[in-house]
Amino acid sequence: MAGDDLPGKAEDLAVVLSMSKFQLAHTGEDSEDDDQEDPQERSTWEELKFAEHLGGLVAERLSGVLAGPPDHLHNPDHSAVARRMERLLSDITEGGDAIVHVLSHGFILRGAKDLCVVATDSLPSDHRLVAQSVFRIHEFLTKVDMGFGRILLLLDVCHSGVGIDWTREITFPDRRAFVIAACPSDEQAWEGRFSQAVSDVLKGLAQGHSEIHPSERFVRLTWFKDAVHKRVQQLSTDAGHPVQEVVSSDLYGLATEFLPNPWFREDLSAVLKLKNYWDLQDFIVGSVHPSLDVDHYMSRASGRDTAQQAQSTCHFKGREAELERIRAWLEEGAEEGATLCVVTGSPGVGKSALLGVVVCCAHPQLVKGLRPVMQSIPQKLRPDPRSRVAAVHARGMVLSQVVDTVAAQLDLPLPPEGWTAQKLVDAVAGLAEEPLIVVDALDEAMESVQISVELLLPLANREDRGGGRRRACQLLVGVRPYWDKLPQLAEAAGDARQLLVNLDAVDRAGLREALSDYINEMLSDTDTYLTRGKERRMVAEGAAEHIERHAAGGEFLKAQLSVRYLEAAAPVTKAELERALSGLPLTFAALLETQLSEERTHPWARPVLAALAFSAGSGMPADRIADVAPEFHPRKAHPTRADVRSALDHVAFYLRHDVDPTHGTTLYRLFHQELVDHLRSHPRGGPGPLAGLLSDQREGGPGAGPVRAS
Repeated sequence: MAGDDLPGKAEDLAVVLSMSKFQLAHTGEDSEDDDQEDPQERSTWEELKFAEHLGGLVAERLSGVLAGPPDHLHNPDHSAVARRMERLLSDITEGGDAIVHVLSHGFILRGAKDLCVVATDSLPSDHRLVAQSVFRIHEFLTKVDMGFGRILLLLDVCHSGVGIDWTREITFPDRRAFVIAACPSDEQAWEGRFSQAVSDVLKGLAQGHSEIHPSERFVRLTWFKDAVHKRVQQLSTDAGHPVQEVVSSDLYGLATEFLPNPWFREDLSAVLKLKNYWDLQDFIVGSVHPSLDVDHYMSRASGRDTAQQAQSTCHFKGREAELERIRAWLEEGAEEGATLCVVTGSPGVGKSALLGVVVCCAHPQLVKGLRPVMQSIPQKLRPDPRSRVAAVHARGMVLSQVVDTVAAQLDLPLPPEGWTAQKLVDAVAGLAEEPLIVVDALDEAMESVQISVELLLPLANREDRGGGRRRACQLLVGVRPYWDKLPQLAEAAGDARQLLVNLDAVDRAGLREALSDYINEMLSDTDTYLTRGKERRMVAEGAAEHIERHAAGGEFLKAQLSVRYLEAAAPVTKAELERALSGLPLTFAALLETQLSEERTHPWARPVLAALAFSAGSGMPADRIADVAPEFHPRKAHPTRADVRSALDHVAFYLRHDVDPTHGTTLYRLFHQELVDHLRSHPRGGPGPLAGLLSDQREGGPGAGPVRAS
């Protein structure tokens, strides 16, 4: 994937400065005056034999991710450094980005608190004219701040942390210089380990080892700094030396576009064909908004697993009457229509499927890319597109995250002091046209009560008394019926003026028919049943009856998972079907154990899944999975990057994906809380888990008791 067509800009600039030999060179001979800790004042400079090689390596690795190769200046004198930096600043005067990597000696200029980088002809640090013969970092950053371009400065010199002090005085909107330093201001940089780490991280990025999410056009500096720090720690440990700490200016919350992501996918024509999950993810993140959880809404709307295939079909079944009610509500005018629609029901009954269809049909950009999928739904049931839609998957969120997400998707201008719930309510009420705001999985939010009381109910109750319109928005909320936790929302949903859609109040005969249609269509996508229409219908009807009778909630989700089991069993006679249904696993844990017990199971599948079971929040990145998985391996072995990647692909059906908001990496999590609970109880497998689950089915009925969705 990485290659000539990198997503960088034509004006990408980079310079690598490396100094190994000095006119005032230290002899290197031991003496009683020598100390392992360099003093801040030096009369001679020790030769850095590694500098030329490492400087060249950094330049080579930068060329693997930038649009053009960087300049590598080895052993320049101070005049040459000054001329090259002046030319660099001139190149970005009208805007643009540049990277400067420096490997040399460094010291703090006495009385000025300025970091000085030694050139090949620099004077001793105690010389009265030394300031005229060195590369002064504070002076350089001051010039950067006076222009329109931006600089990423990578400092592999002693006391390099001093270089970040000046940046703290500049506010975020005005900051043009970003510094990552090899060590704090009062410590040393040893043997070029920082440059080696920068080189290694850039190599991994170019080779695709970094797990930067393909929707990220650029590598976030927060990730880059942490990755370099982690590598420096490893290099220090391997050398038997104390750990060297990498420090930086504040990199959080900034759109820093210095390092292009070689694995970014930019071909919109391929994206719109919806060939696979990642194409779909690119389209939504790039064309809609990165906070819209594509995996959540698309998979629920289509009734399939988008982590493996986002084919141009939709298997939404069984909730047509409820979808029609929501569509009619969306079309009601502000004067007579309800503001709030709450969709509730036990886990797996189809709440998110309903909301997913609404989001995919109503979102003005999303509907363009998903039209081939959504056309599988009858026209009379499809909501019309709206001009403004915000969709939030609230799982694990706090109030401020929901507020920020809604504001960003509605493209509302950021107030000077940031968003609050009340400011958002006021801003939404002031829009010329009422938006549709969708919040799913409210009960799974970390601050579900605060989100309900401080944001959702004020939005539902807000009236524009200035004469614009009666309601601020239309608000669609998906929530499990945990009304003891959310009594105010329950009261509002029960108001005759609002709309409550309870999916637990279902006709069982209609449910069985819908399940049969759903399973039939899912099986028709498999090679096993493609040309076996009669057998396929028999299997679908038998499985639907079995699931409706025995599954205690979550029927549609369990039907989706059961298709995998039925495809593998491939029953074609009534006797074979009865045997298959008698062993049909109807808990998520049993379905997982059935797959893991197969001989072809990936050797790292269970350790990787067990590691994810102990993750928190939105999930775990691949490098962290590699650190945790050995705990659950029978021989405590350590997986390679390829092992983890292969295992994640193998168990993709059980995973959901997110983008780390700080580092831009891919986060993995298990798609259901029952899997989390089961793998925490049985992280290392063995003969017990599957046997116990299947014996429970025979005695007490499959899937007895409700499950908790995650």
